[in-house]
Amino acid sequence: MKKLITLCILFCLLSACSNKPTIHIDFNKDTNFQLFSSYQFTPQVNNSLDANPIMINRIQSAVEVALASKGLKKQTFVDMDSADLTIDVNFSQKEKENNSSFSIGLGTSRMGSNSRGSVGVSTSVPINSEADIMTKIVIDMSNTKQAIWHGSDSYEATGNLSMEEKDKAVTATVNRLLASFPP
Repeated sequence: MKKLITLCILFCLLSACSNKPTIHIDFNKDTNFQLFSSYQFTPQVNNSLDANPIMINRIQSAVEVALASKGLKKQTFVDMDSADLTIDVNFSQKEKENNSSFSIGLGTSRMGSNSRGSVGVSTSVPINSEADIMTKIVIDMSNTKQAIWHGSDSYEATGNLSMEEKDKAVTATVNRLLASFPP
């Protein structure tokens, strides 16, 4: 019985730590991606207070490295048709409360002489009450003003990441997104 309880607790802890895949890719199946050899980024025009041009540059740099390894060459934006692909990158961030916890239930039961009544005690112990930041990166590609590829992925980290850790998280996320590009 003790082994069964131990296995149940271990299973609950492991399942609480698992993450669902966050990569979402969609593309136009009629597009011949092998014909593309150049790309450009759309100029950023977001003038809101929440705009972060440093993060946009970080994402664009990661995209540049990933696409250069696939043989695509970056062009300077002149107009929507000055390169084979026009790429728009974006991101959003939201604070995610980390409510990770595990519960331990203890119980005994009695009912007359057969011991079938029950009394239970349950406790929940928070593992980490610090808020995490969920960052979602979105990459959209178009050709002659027609959307042909869309991808999004996200990563979760504490809000106090160093610049190097942010660079690594963004690069890893962009690399996951573009791993199977072109489709």
